[in-house]
Amino acid sequence: MTAITFTYDLEDHRPDNKNQERYTEITAKLLDFLDHHGIQCTVFVLGELAERNPSLIKTIAEKGHEIGFHTYRHRHLTLETKHNFTRETERCKKHLEDLTGRQITGFRAPAFSLTQASIWVLDILVEYGFTYSSSVLPAKNPVNGFPGVPFGPFYWPNGLLEIPAPVSRIGPLIIPFLGGIYLRYLPLKLIMYLLDKTPDETLLWTYCHPHDFDHEEPFYVIRGTSFFTSLLLWFNRRNTFSKLQRFVENEKVRFQEPFSELIKTGYFNNAPVYDPNRR
Repeated sequence: MTAITFTYDLEDHRPDNKNQERYTEITAKLLDFLDHHGIQCTVFVLGELAERNPSLIKTIAEKGHEIGFHTYRHRHLTLETKHNFTRETERCKKHLEDLTGRQITGFRAPAFSLTQASIWVLDILVEYGFTYSSSVLPAKNPVNGFPGVPFGPFYWPNGLLEIPAPVSRIGPLIIPFLGGIYLRYLPLKLIMYLLDKTPDETLLWTYCHPHDFDHEEPFYVIRGTSFFTSLLLWFNRRNTFSKLQRFVENEKVRFQEPFSELIKTGYFNNAPVYDPNRR
């Protein structure tokens, strides 16, 4: 049986406040779905959403899900400055900890933007008490990628654990098939096939977002994306819940603990160290 951790990036990608806020309603539906199936997940939260809707973050934590940090405004690390990232991370981490009453130890970069160009972030994360990151796509990608890093979990030289996005191969392409548009567009049979082809050392996890489930959201061009990319993100949302339902019911799949709980079990104790400066 294949074990998968469910993760969710709590985002709001509206271009402005003129559009209706929808992430709260969608997240509530997802929480009901997870409750029904007894799934505990890791939720990576944008700092600005925690400021706007603290009650939602408290609800997620009270239901037993892990809260992680997803930066303040979903700005790619490759476009970020050290000063701004440090300032926002310090403030938002404290706010999330005040809301949940728990230590926030997990970090996820927007759009897998932890790359060779942004590894400066690693020491900042350790300085502020993060113990793991889930921010790397270990392959070439049109948006962000870090080819050459291990496919499975590893430690950076400063002791920070990295849990890379699960990837598998379709012909010449290596893709993160368990989340976002890949999860929505790929047939379930193909996803199950790719699960079997995934390298043994890989830790499998989903990465979903509110918009992946929101088929009633009107179309608009998302900040930082092209018209075509925005169309891809908008289409094919109607059946996401039913597809996830079939995935959960598949006898070959089980959903395991959130990342922080896996760390407590010693799951990652034998993970290798990877030094990006010695490639």
